[in-house]
Amino acid sequence: MTIWPKWKEDRVYTVAVLVLVISAVLYLGVKTDNLLKQSEQIGLPTPYEHTITIDGEGKAIGKPDIATVTLGTESKGADVATAQTANSAVMNKIIDQLKGLAISEDDIQTSSYNVYEDTQWNDATQTYESVGWIVSNYVDVKVRDTSKLATVLAMAGQNSITNIYGPTFTIDDTTNLKAEARTKAIEQANKKMITVANSLGMRVEKVIGYSEWSPSDDYGYASMAPSYLDAGGVPTVAPGTNEVVLDVSVTYKLVD
Repeated sequence: MTIWPKWKEDRVYTVAVLVLVISAVLYLGVKTDNLLKQSEQIGLPTPYEHTITIDGEGKAIGKPDIATVTLGTESKGADVATAQTANSAVMNKIIDQLKGLAISEDDIQTSSYNVYEDTQWNDATQTYESVGWIVSNYVDVKVRDTSKLATVLAMAGQNSITNIYGPTFTIDDTTNLKAEARTKAIEQANKKMITVANSLGMRVEKVIGYSEWSPSDDYGYASMAPSYLDAGGVPTVAPGTNEVVLDVSVTYKLVD
């Protein structure tokens, strides 16, 4: 019976442990390398030379159902209080009449209120001198029943409104029009893509990217002049139509 010295037993044990540790490190190293190689393949982007991006544009026409007009008046007075009193009388009256046309308070919004000194150049003194005060007041009115717009404009002229801007015509909900424009834009992009792919002797495998945007807001303007007044003093306003435009950008993957 051989009896191993204590120091030899410890040495054998140490060597065994080292062998196990080295084996584990090598195993993990190989495993990690394989995982890294696999992960490099997951989500690997398509090579740039295998893709092409085509733009398309679609348009849809709709009739506006909202008209926005800005009504304003300027009042002069020897002092601020006098000018404000005169201005408030005009604006309060026009706002009450707008409400009488069933225009909601939510659609009547003060957009500007200014008070400033009215000055005049004096040649004798070579200075500007105060000649009183001016109060200007503007409200934005959203007319949801466009058939009432002419009445609103005529009413403004009959009640000392001195400034009228607009109207601006918009479409309240453009969801359906945008969907129509989107379909046309994609169809245009697809047709272009087929032509390009055929010219290159390749074919489209799939779509790998898409984006869309509206180059401009969908609104229209109507202009008026005194010559457009009818016998009753009511302006003739034609809302016409609005155009909704949608641009798309589609990226395709090509294969031989």
